[in-house]
Amino acid sequence: MKSYWLNIPVKDVRASMDFFKHIGFEVNAGEDEALAQVIAGEQPILLFREDVLQSFMGGELTDTKAGNEFIVSFNMERNKEVDDLCKRITSNGGRVLEGPAEIRGYYGCLFTDLDGHKYNVLVM
Repeated sequence: MKSYWLNIPVKDVRASMDFFKHIGFEVNAGEDEALAQVIAGEQPILLFREDVLQSFMGGELTDTKAGNEFIVSFNMERNKEVDDLCKRITSNGGRVLEGPAEIRGYYGCLFTDLDGHKYNVLVM
């Protein structure tokens, strides 16, 4: 395997692009309104409009209000970076579910994006 990336369904690609850009990620627009790329370290996250991603997945998408599908984890270097990220998340429409605080032995936070997908940020 040479590389991997995550494909995440979103309701509004433009709104999700703005969210990730405003919380500190590099974001590249796709060729149309159905796709964007979020750069997270060396691994990209592709944001697909829900109907487009569902068309090649062969099944229903998870309702993030009713259940969990995955959690994407990121490593940060300093507690202050986590604190600042949490402020940007809440001021841009995301939800901080836990933290920023010491969580299971690491400083970090758990948050959701605009579509309810979960992300974990830890200082390791």
